[in-house]
Amino acid sequence: MIELLTKQPYESISVQDIASRAGVSRSSFYVYFRDKDDLLISGFEEIGVNSYDDLFETSDSDPYYPNFSIVLFRGSEREKEVSRAILKLGSSNPAFLHMRNMLVIKTRDWLHSINTAVPEEDLEPTVHYLASALQGLLTWWVTNDFPSPADTISRHFNQLAIAGLQGLLHLAPENRLQ
Repeated sequence: MIELLTKQPYESISVQDIASRAGVSRSSFYVYFRDKDDLLISGFEEIGVNSYDDLFETSDSDPYYPNFSIVLFRGSEREKEVSRAILKLGSSNPAFLHMRNMLVIKTRDWLHSINTAVPEEDLEPTVHYLASALQGLLTWWVTNDFPSPADTISRHFNQLAIAGLQGLLHLAPENRLQ
């Protein structure tokens, strides 16, 4: 799939094209994947994300906030061709939408876990803002050929996210709900 994506648009790639390129039959392809969208989404496994539970790591600098971005940045840096292929497709491709959904679910779960009293009118905009900001920065970073190391860009994102969350949720260090 990745090799084909470097040569032609996703929409024009067929399951037969993929199977032929891989040297397998169409029926063998369907043993492992439902369709080409399913194969594309499986690219997240290549960068180390098997489920939304894999997205956040415990932060070294602040145990209260997770490291929101390191998994995606390190995985994308390690699997540059996969991340380029997925992110160059734009925001309407199945993998991009899947990533967004995973980020929304994980961010919402995390916010509920730290503060169950967050009003719904604050919760959903915050969740979608963080998911969009992370996805946007990741896309910029990949499409600009990884201009800084994964740890550096991840640290930058986390500093911005944490500063915004502390202000919005009124979670000064002494008032954190744990």
